[in-house]
Amino acid sequence: MAGFDIGKLDRRSYNLGMIYAFSEVVGSGVKRLGLSPPLTEEEYENVIDDTRLIADEYGVTLHTDRDFLETLLFNPEYTRGKIVIHLADSRETLDEYLRLKERKKRLEESGELTRTKEEEIARCLGALLSYSEETVERLLEKPRF
Repeated sequence: MAGFDIGKLDRRSYNLGMIYAFSEVVGSGVKRLGLSPPLTEEEYENVIDDTRLIADEYGVTLHTDRDFLETLLFNPEYTRGKIVIHLADSRETLDEYLRLKERKKRLEESGELTRTKEEEIARCLGALLSYSEETVERLLEKPRF
């Protein structure tokens, strides 16, 4: 039996459904940070106005990320060259994400990015996404996507 085929879904409805669901979860305090599916520029333009309405409804803070932080949690090909909309519980959460992204960039540029530091950055991102420690460890062993 084959797995679920999202290709059979209307892409705009799928993207907004994911954004709506994560906005509700973040707005309810279950997660600190939720992420939209990776979007092309056209998909982004097609959902951003409604995404703002959803964010207002749930009181979440938005951030458009055109260069998502690559970590050991996810296959980088999943987000590379795509736009990811962050749905955060606060500006502070977004700032924490941006500091983490900057930290990785500095480590890469200085040649100091080791496997241990990569794992630490991945754990920090996992914490922002409100993943359990067990989930983060599983993703470090077998990245999602």
